[in-house]
Amino acid sequence: MHCYWQGASLRGVQGLPVRVEVQMARGLPALSLVGQAGAATRESRERVYGALRESGYSLPRGRVTVNLAPADERKEGTAFDLAMALGLLEVSGQLRPRRGRDWWFLGELGLDGRLLPVRGALPLGLAAREAGARGLVLPSGNAAEASHLGGLPVLLMDSLTAVAGWVNGEEVGTIPQAWTPRRERRSPDEAALLMPGGPALRRALATAAVGRHNVLLVGAPGNGKTTLARALAELLPPLGAGQRREVMALRSAAGLAVDGSRSPSFRAPHHSLSLGGLLGRSGAGGRPGEMSLAHRGLLFLDELPEFRRDVLEAMREPMEDGLLRVARGSGTLEWPARFQLIAAMNPCPCGLSLRGGEHCRCTPFQVKRYRGRVSGALLDRIDLILEVPDWRPTGEGSPGSSLDHRGLRSLRARVARAGRRIERGAVAPLPAAERRWLDERLHEAGASLRQRVSVAGVAASIAALAGRPRPGRRELLDALDLGLRWRLRFVRTASGAARSDS
Repeated sequence: MHCYWQGASLRGVQGLPVRVEVQMARGLPALSLVGQAGAATRESRERVYGALRESGYSLPRGRVTVNLAPADERKEGTAFDLAMALGLLEVSGQLRPRRGRDWWFLGELGLDGRLLPVRGALPLGLAAREAGARGLVLPSGNAAEASHLGGLPVLLMDSLTAVAGWVNGEEVGTIPQAWTPRRERRSPDEAALLMPGGPALRRALATAAVGRHNVLLVGAPGNGKTTLARALAELLPPLGAGQRREVMALRSAAGLAVDGSRSPSFRAPHHSLSLGGLLGRSGAGGRPGEMSLAHRGLLFLDELPEFRRDVLEAMREPMEDGLLRVARGSGTLEWPARFQLIAAMNPCPCGLSLRGGEHCRCTPFQVKRYRGRVSGALLDRIDLILEVPDWRPTGEGSPGSSLDHRGLRSLRARVARAGRRIERGAVAPLPAAERRWLDERLHEAGASLRQRVSVAGVAASIAALAGRPRPGRRELLDALDLGLRWRLRFVRTASGAARSDS
């Protein structure tokens, strides 16, 4: 006897339809699983047999073959348990389906017959909807993800017995209501209200938020670099519907909570981050890494020179392409990785060189070696390099005072308006005379073509934030000061370290 049930496998952040075919023939009781099953999938035999016994069903009395088609694609994960159990029940005559053949069935089985949640339920459900499935059966533990699958009927089940009863015609399970976006009230973070550094640094952060420019903060320890990074996250506009769906699918694929928040992600990994933690786990059923989890949001790297060199260099291509391609022997995975980098570091190993020579105990060689840990190629992809001044107590109303709630809302609104102007192309390009002036200045400084594009983009963001129709000489000067002045000092000392090492 032969039957099939529809399941799915997670490949990156995409769902791969998998037809679970079950056949029973005469012979000694045995189960053979074919179709390039991974380790967790191969172990499903024990889980399924245990669930059948505990649910009161008998095991098939014959030789059973389970094929996961297409057979040339590797499958990983535990989501096939439910479809396999239904197939075993049908070929053994214990299930007489009256419905469900055109539905998808996803779920891990516990040894007691309970349905356990599966990783990646949201992208798998989206794949079912795109493939034209009539509906989807999921464990109740995936209810949060099921609520975001608008337009696709979803049955939430707790056990194998409940699923088998529904297939036989019983009315069980829960179909969640179609999800509609809810309005969020963003409560301001204390970091955004504090925002150290004064109005100049505040404008620079707002400029970075408008154009999603990469930022490096340089300052002494304890001066508020981490606070400024969190403040930048508060200035970013909320995600649109499509962007939110991308972020939720990535979180679901990583096994993280899916809450439908419109706030951009803020990822802050420790400097001991490995290359695999940054890129994600490759192969079928892989998990996204920190770069992908920061998609449409911020990736904050504190103590930038302390990160491993291979970790930092691996960010270079995704920072430009917005896409991470991981190629291994098992295949190639593509992860979305359109993130905004904000990094922080000290000016020297002790961090006190900006406070005057009497405070710093680092030798010139130590400073050069420390800054040399950040390569010129990575620095070339950073648009704004901002010096964070020493913290000083300020009174209310003074130039360095913090924002109140109204001021923060006003700044967010300005950033959102300016960002929309940039997206619509409402900011005109540089006039010919300004382009020639900029090219001459950059050629004198020995800047690269990438830096030229970066400076022009920062100038456009400054103009959009100020409500001007196009950037002029004033915006170009500000962009050069924000992006090039510190970079030239940085590269000069780093290249000195390279020469000393050689």
